[in-house]
Amino acid sequence: MVPDKKPITILIIDDDEIVCYMAKTILEDNLRCEVLTAFSGMDGIDMMIENKVHLVLLDVAMSGWSGFKTLSVIRDKVLLRDIPVIMLTSAADRGSVIKALKLGVADYIRKPFLPEELVDRVSKVIREYWQEESIDYYFNTFCGSENHPCEITGKQNLG
Repeated sequence: MVPDKKPITILIIDDDEIVCYMAKTILEDNLRCEVLTAFSGMDGIDMMIENKVHLVLLDVAMSGWSGFKTLSVIRDKVLLRDIPVIMLTSAADRGSVIKALKLGVADYIRKPFLPEELVDRVSKVIREYWQEESIDYYFNTFCGSENHPCEITGKQNLG
């Protein structure tokens, strides 16, 4: 029997509700993590402060604060600055990628994304940034074998 405990919390900050729903469903079905969603940068910052978030997926082009503004605020707050951020965006021009890398993003995923790519990249970043015993337990329990702990193990056919 698999424990109910979900030690990983991922926050998706994107003003597109469909993208949030798709990414949330893919991640929860395949990694069995808790996924929170925020539809603006300011709401995302508030959710990060209120919840123990292990990873943020952040869009660049949003109404209100841009993803870059949101990322700058995250990096300026002592309690948030070490949380890894993956840009999940359709902004794929060279300037946006370079700007994001300079602001310290862990990865950059372009929309539209493949479900397998999203799961693999999120798994990789979580493993790189959160080398805690509970995270090792999480991957060994919820995500597959020790040799390849980030195999897609969800119910969905992602092919």
